[in-house]
Amino acid sequence: MYTRWRLYILAVLLALIAACLFAVHLLRKRGLLKTPFQAFLFTAGIVLTAETVIVSTLSNYNLGVILPAFFGVPMIALAFLLPYMDSGFLRVLKWAAAGCYAAAAVIFLVCGILMIRSCRQPTDRQADAVIVLGAAVHGDKVTWVLENRLNTAKDYLDAHPDCVCVVSGGMGSGENVTEASAMKKYLVERSVDPVRVLTEEQATNTPENFLYSKAIIDDTLGSGAEIAFVTTDFHIFRAGGVAKSLGNDAFGIPAPDVWYLRLNNFLRECVGICVYKLRGQI
Repeated sequence: MYTRWRLYILAVLLALIAACLFAVHLLRKRGLLKTPFQAFLFTAGIVLTAETVIVSTLSNYNLGVILPAFFGVPMIALAFLLPYMDSGFLRVLKWAAAGCYAAAAVIFLVCGILMIRSCRQPTDRQADAVIVLGAAVHGDKVTWVLENRLNTAKDYLDAHPDCVCVVSGGMGSGENVTEASAMKKYLVERSVDPVRVLTEEQATNTPENFLYSKAIIDDTLGSGAEIAFVTTDFHIFRAGGVAKSLGNDAFGIPAPDVWYLRLNNFLRECVGICVYKLRGQI
């Protein structure tokens, strides 16, 4: 199934690039895009907007899906309006837009550095328990994102046979079972001893993942257990910050992201980091 999606996305992206190049050629020929910078704005805006349209057909609808179009649509408008924005209100609008995009670029840069640094921490430490943070399931099947997390957790459990696992996640919209139950089924089907897999089926967000899973670990192993957590690489920084804010000295084990969702997940995570920071949750 995933190979089919890869081919589909690749074909759409190649067709989109070809269409953009042809459109830029026609628009420049007709004098609507007079400078290379206008052509860049138009192309980038089309690609970002189309990315939202494509991913919305493949993934659950969320903020990360919307954000590329949120940045892309104004870029398309600016590509055509730029020659007329040298005076009056349009001049103010031009510099306001430039300031917003510059601020966004700084936020993305800082958040990106934090995400990369958090994924480079040592992950070979011995833990008594590993928490696998949930993600959406389709019906009762784990998604590609969640499959990557579970495969990473299984590798860690195989390398540390004394470690137990807590799979954490409740039931969301469009899900027939709790995320935790689907996760446990996936691990057990891949030869993980079911006794080692504990389920936490109430959490609906990252703080609840840690709070409820820690309670299960304390009941099972005692309050002094060494804890690790598995989540997708972009999420390690924020999840680790949440854990520390709740008094859990847990270390993160990054799982690979799905390649065609990287931009969406990165943009959404940048917003998440800013919101959690403003709330004092990290």
